[in-house]
Amino acid sequence: MSLFRFSSHSAAPSLIAGALALILAACGGANSTDGAETAASQNETSSVEKEGEGALGDMAIGDPDAPVTVIEYASVTCPHCATFHSEIFPEIKENYIETGKVRFIFREFPTAPANLSVAGSMLARCAAEKGGDDAYFVVLNALFQSQRTWIYGESPRDELLKIASQAGMDAAAFDACVKRQELLDLINENINEGSQKYGINSTPSFVVEGQTRHFSNAEDFSNALDEALEKKADDGGASDE
Repeated sequence: MSLFRFSSHSAAPSLIAGALALILAACGGANSTDGAETAASQNETSSVEKEGEGALGDMAIGDPDAPVTVIEYASVTCPHCATFHSEIFPEIKENYIETGKVRFIFREFPTAPANLSVAGSMLARCAAEKGGDDAYFVVLNALFQSQRTWIYGESPRDELLKIASQAGMDAAAFDACVKRQELLDLINENINEGSQKYGINSTPSFVVEGQTRHFSNAEDFSNALDEALEKKADDGGASDE
């Protein structure tokens, strides 16, 4: 079934059925001042990172041995996610990820229009097949930066092909990419785990050392990371697991 059979405004995923039923998330911008929601009594460490090669591993940046691990659950069709990545993430990346303090993992949590959200996520993962995690984040940023164009333009497929070309993929490679069942399975796994383990129900949501959080600005995010770093230092860097 074609990913592009339905209108880009459709809220129903045209490509997932039966056992692969997609959980649609509400794309919202919650505040961070309401306190953390503790996740399933498990403290997050770098060991949570999923093993896999190429397109099938966790997509992450930062030192694998960083004291604090953050997981972002987000959607490439979520405008709040695009705003986060353009206005907040650069500061977090500079101050915490590039300094070796934080390991940052991105996991897909598709929102409407889900067919396009999944297609964009698949495209980014296929880019990682040859270019690694860096290529994934390059495509991810391109999807966020041109979000309205490729979602609401006359031909979402043509717009995605333009982004695919930046990753060295032609139309045939793109079409093969979005038909890969193992990528679909992995995205569905991310959705299920996010919902069941961490209570994710909106995007973007963040898991900071096992606690599900929402941030509306860089200051709130920085404060949460500073608290997590201080706690880890007080614990001697040991895992609570």
